[in-house]
Amino acid sequence: APFICEFFKDVQEKCLPYMDYVFGNETEARTFSRVHGWETDDVEQIAIKISQLPKATGTYKRTTVITQGADPVVVAEDGKVKKYPVIPLPKEKLVDTNGAGDAFVGGFLAQLVHGKAIEECVRAGCYASNVVIQRSGCTYPDKPDFN
Repeated sequence: APFICEFFKDVQEKCLPYMDYVFGNETEARTFSRVHGWETDDVEQIAIKISQLPKATGTYKRTTVITQGADPVVVAEDGKVKKYPVIPLPKEKLVDTNGAGDAFVGGFLAQLVHGKAIEECVRAGCYASNVVIQRSGCTYPDKPDFN
């Protein structure tokens, strides 16, 4: 929702120092960059800049995760970027993208709370969003098959 970056900039700036993980898609990232006067549309650079914004405490580093539809997921932490592939999906299997971002974050966090590595968190997020976009509405099959 790019409008959140545009209309709630002050609220975001107050919350960001307390965020260890920041999620968004490429459109939201570019809007965030524009609203903050950053002179870049490069998602990787934006992810790094967000991850390096000041934090309220130094207990945890900030990790920024930017999805890009069919393009690789960008993860920035410690001033470095890693890109992770998404699960390929033929266009004819794409049904509805509503809820894809929420599904990605849910899958990611499901692994994070179990102490999994970022790579596995991204893989779970990609799996969850891949399942959701093949169905109408944000729905899942009775038994998801994430291995």
